[in-house]
Amino acid sequence: MPPFDVPEGDPFGVHNLPYGVFSTAEAPTERRVGVRLGDHVLDAGAAALALDSPYAALLAQPTLNPLLAAGRTAWSDVRRALTAWVTVPSHREVVEPLFHPLSSVTLHLPFEVADYVDFYASENHARNVGQIFRPDAADSLTPNWKHLPIGYHGRSGTVVVSGTDVVRPSGQRKAPTDPAPVFGPSVRLDIEAEVGFVVGVPTELGTPVPLGDFREHVFGLCLLNDWSARDIQAWEYVPPSARSSASPSPRRCRRGSPRWRRWRTPGWRPRSAPTRCCPTWTTPPRSRPATTCGSPSRSTGMSCPIRRSPPCTGRPPSSSRT
Repeated sequence: MPPFDVPEGDPFGVHNLPYGVFSTAEAPTERRVGVRLGDHVLDAGAAALALDSPYAALLAQPTLNPLLAAGRTAWSDVRRALTAWVTVPSHREVVEPLFHPLSSVTLHLPFEVADYVDFYASENHARNVGQIFRPDAADSLTPNWKHLPIGYHGRSGTVVVSGTDVVRPSGQRKAPTDPAPVFGPSVRLDIEAEVGFVVGVPTELGTPVPLGDFREHVFGLCLLNDWSARDIQAWEYVPPSARSSASPSPRRCRRGSPRWRRWRTPGWRPRSAPTRCCPTWTTPPRSRPATTCGSPSRSTGMSCPIRRSPPCTGRPPSSSRT
């Protein structure tokens, strides 16, 4: 079927045109920004260059980050241009050769994730999680939920494109009746289907964003899978460290230097219980791929946040650092 012949009611018609980043079998290392139309992907960067678009420099990139940082005016202009490229008959001769069948391309994480925050947006979800962590509580919903958005930082390095193979995490877990924590694979791994907001334009440190400026910063939406090792999480999350910040020293000591070696002061020993190292996950079967945000498909070609810890470093307690 020609790329322009999209059946009426197709979720990937001209009203959607979700973004993504893809590569082809002919050039597997060359990542390109694209938009989905029906069961095809348009090489947006190549189309912008061919049609002499002023936004060609933003679209001829291996990631969406430059476009995300360009701001709302650029987002609106590029959206109008993309719509015209696939609907105006005079563009078809130039644009049609730049389409690729969706089944022939490989989808990649479309942007570099600088930060990831997970919010309790659903009261039902917040109550269910509360029952998992606080089964004896009179009310499983924490009292602050009705008054503020409860958010927890995730690890941005664990956000991967949907379909990536992950394995089950190992870590400490402790049942209420256990005398001490044990180390091993999670036995209470679950998955949540969530909606993600992709934030584009950054803000200066310490500058709040008014509610009315939402559209100036949020580029779009995506679907994602959120994995949680509930038994490990229940033991590790107390006390929680929601949306914390830090001010590190500008000085750094390379490993092996005298100052680094001095950290291991006499009498310091690692904790006897093993800590979470090299966590692993398992992934669900991959379903029909899509190109990017706004996709109703389970595998969106966007992001799939997975919480994991960095390898253990054997660092001493903070009180012995210099």
